[in-house]
Amino acid sequence: AAYGGVLYGLHCRVGREASEPRGQPADAAEEVPVAVAGPAENYWGTLPSAWDHPEPNYLISPAVGEFWSVVTTIPIAGSLLAYEGMKYRYPWKVLRIYAVTCTMYTLAFSAHLTLQKFVFSATVTSVMSNALLTFAEFSSVVHWTLRSPWIRGAIVLVAEVMLVSTVATLPYALSANGGVWTLFVVQSPGVFLATGIAGAMAIRSQRKEEQTTYRIVCQAGALLSSAMVLSFIECLIGFEHGILRDWWGFPWLHIIIHVFEQVGIYIFGVGVAALHELLLKPRVGGAEVRYVAYMVPYLYCPLSAGG
Repeated sequence: AAYGGVLYGLHCRVGREASEPRGQPADAAEEVPVAVAGPAENYWGTLPSAWDHPEPNYLISPAVGEFWSVVTTIPIAGSLLAYEGMKYRYPWKVLRIYAVTCTMYTLAFSAHLTLQKFVFSATVTSVMSNALLTFAEFSSVVHWTLRSPWIRGAIVLVAEVMLVSTVATLPYALSANGGVWTLFVVQSPGVFLATGIAGAMAIRSQRKEEQTTYRIVCQAGALLSSAMVLSFIECLIGFEHGILRDWWGFPWLHIIIHVFEQVGIYIFGVGVAALHELLLKPRVGGAEVRYVAYMVPYLYCPLSAGG
């Protein structure tokens, strides 16, 4: 409701500004007041933008740069995870990841709204920083060498430097569609690698808790990997064939990517909680993965903390 209210408020404000007449000074009363022209299709003053996505700008609202992309980056996944985390009192190392998830989606919402390059850069950086935070906190389950916080910290530091430098330079070094190519280049290697590792862990898992946890993580990886494949296709043909112009400029390909990402990130968040509560520090009374309508997973935990 809050995000929708922001959009509605901006839309009404800009529409009102466009329709209000601007009167002349009192000493020019003989002149007829002239109506102010509506805002140009660049309300936020950020076009042209290297981060422009395959969606017509300001088509639905004069205040919203990419309407369909904005409404599909409202942090539904992050909000659901945060609600579950607080309800079942997940530990702070899990809640931190959920907080960053909400933050990165809020940044994405703002970036598609304004097409501001610094907000887009912050969005991409926060997305991958969340992945690196997850690595730092939970990768010790993968191999004994990663039990060392110094090794994990060194890997995260190098990856973060590479991430920031890439986001700061690559979109502007490419001749066309630099932003969408940067999203693919930055995100896809980590997604594919993590999905492969999760699949290997699932194959070799023996205990029921391991099988349940890694199955959920694999499901998340499959959805996010599919989003990355579609992202590559979007880079190639999205600007020419990814828009239904007769349907209010609906960017069907990009919206499919957003939906896959929202669902995948939600399931990923459930998997992170399962990693902690089922494998690393099992809770007294026993946590378990449950489903709403046999489809939507969540991690139920008794409210007495353990470990």
